[in-house]
Amino acid sequence: MAEIEPIADKVTSHFYALLFLQHPDLRALFPAAMDTQRDRLFKALLTAATHVDDSATLTTYLSHLGRGHRKYGTRPEHYPAVGECLLAALARYAPQTWGTRTEAAWVGAYTAISQIMIDAAAEDELRAPAWWDAEVVAHEMRTADIAVVTVRPDQPYPFLAGQYAALETPWWPRVWRNYSFASASRSDGLLSFHVKAVPAGWVSNALVHRARPGDVIRLGPPPAP
Repeated sequence: MAEIEPIADKVTSHFYALLFLQHPDLRALFPAAMDTQRDRLFKALLTAATHVDDSATLTTYLSHLGRGHRKYGTRPEHYPAVGECLLAALARYAPQTWGTRTEAAWVGAYTAISQIMIDAAAEDELRAPAWWDAEVVAHEMRTADIAVVTVRPDQPYPFLAGQYAALETPWWPRVWRNYSFASASRSDGLLSFHVKAVPAGWVSNALVHRARPGDVIRLGPPPAP
């Protein structure tokens, strides 16, 4: 970790280059523009690896990731490809510390990491869909850059006060952003979000300036209580 930290950008770039070159079918799981997403998966893997000996912390952290990755279309068969490219990137950029023992340790760590995420996703699949399709039924501009967007999910969406939902628009596939609910659960099943368009905010600008009644967005599951 100490060896690759100063050159993390190079390691990350090499990791994704290997992943998309050797497994081009996985490119469709990622957004078209990788500037925001680029570091997330790689950093998550490294963070998990640093806690591999702390079972409770590791399980909590990775279970959340495993459930959340369902909305990207992640399947159990994708994990070996990611692990293969992760180890190849580390081996290339950590020549001073990489060896048989280090590789074995990382194989063990990644095996544990991936299994926790796979198990969490499988358990979550039994009780909730990966996402909800939600039709925009009302769009009210409150200011020039703030809108109240009200949607009707295609099936009941359970949530608790204080929770949020990840939203994806049809204009930026696989780009998800979290938004808090504007009100408590309603008897008619409708959900409202107060959205402020921010500079370079792909999802927020789409929801404020492009979304109209009849459009369909996606809702990710609420976080586990």
